[in-house]
Amino acid sequence: MRGMIVDFHTHVYPESRAAKILPDVSRRAGIPCYSDGTTQGLLASMAEAGVDVSVISRIAVHAAQVDNIHQWLLQQNSPGIVPLATVHPKTPVTSAWVRHIKTQGFKGFKLHPDYQGFFADDRQMYPFYEAAQHEGMPVLFHAGLDRGLPPPVHATPKRLSTVRNDFPELIMVAAHMGGENNTDETEQYLLGTEMYLDTSFVLREMPLNTLKRFLHRHSTDRILFGSDSPFKAQSEELKFFLSLPFLSVEEKEKIAGRNAVSLLGLQTDNSSR
Repeated sequence: MRGMIVDFHTHVYPESRAAKILPDVSRRAGIPCYSDGTTQGLLASMAEAGVDVSVISRIAVHAAQVDNIHQWLLQQNSPGIVPLATVHPKTPVTSAWVRHIKTQGFKGFKLHPDYQGFFADDRQMYPFYEAAQHEGMPVLFHAGLDRGLPPPVHATPKRLSTVRNDFPELIMVAAHMGGENNTDETEQYLLGTEMYLDTSFVLREMPLNTLKRFLHRHSTDRILFGSDSPFKAQSEELKFFLSLPFLSVEEKEKIAGRNAVSLLGLQTDNSSR
């Protein structure tokens, strides 16, 4: 592979929080964890997998957490680690606030509507979407089912499509290829659109024929490799992706890193593979 390998979708936590969160998620969702959930654990995973850059996030479930989470995320910012900011539905958002987040070094935002208690197309989020659109800041949405959480699903492909229609210049990324267990709705509302999709968690969960159809119906310029580490192993996800027989070398290079480098404005290292 030429160029950087970018994992667009990973999670990290402070050590004390990771020791509590990961066993809880593993128990509720019925999934194993493949690192200890810390930044150092992620860096070790990246070295093993051959990943150059990981995009990290944490989610604010209360508005009062936003500033502290941002401070912690910025402390993790280092070569190979790119943080996404958080925002809460009750955060008073303006373009100036989003611009400030941008100047701090954040490359975009991550939202998890299920944990944060809002539907993706709730009008209370529209001031944020408008500000993010105005400032050109990408927004990564958890999409579809989150294992271990009760219904309803707060960010369905249809709801994300509504946001896309209302904010056509907003740079949106639907995680999990539009959402686990939302295949039909993703095909109806998201495939072939300008929305980005990432491969996190579902890459090896989807039937191979379905994955092939998705990757052929949606522009490879708008697919981003993601693992969902620590809930999937970066090494296994990347190895599987690079082995797919129905993508060309150029398409794999785009998805594995080139698209993310362009989307996030990352500096490339000429010495990269």
